[in-house]
Amino acid sequence: MIYEIDAVHRHNNVYNATIFPHNVGLGVTRDPNLVKRIGEANALEVRATRIPYVFAPCIAVCRNLRWGRCYESYSEDHKIVQAMTEIISGLQGDMPPTTQNEAPYVSTANLL
Repeated sequence: MIYEIDAVHRHNNVYNATIFPHNVGLGVTRDPNLVKRIGEANALEVRATRIPYVFAPCIAVCRNLRWGRCYESYSEDHKIVQAMTEIISGLQGDMPPTTQNEAPYVSTANLL
């Protein structure tokens, strides 16, 4: 059985989990380092619940507001969306030296 979570708005189905702004709000910051750190935090919380995969991030470029999920896009500017793909590095990132588990946080590059 494969068990995943739709963590586009982070791990919001868990009590006391950290809720970050939707991607459209993060795109306004134009800060790839911030997005990467959010990915790292999300990965830690997801792994704490023993879920190995997430359906995130949404790396779509929304150019038509009639698409009902434009808030999942970082921007209508493809350069901003490209910069915000740093969240993938955060989700897959290196394990901190204090972590006992040697597995990647959420997934590996081979799964993408």
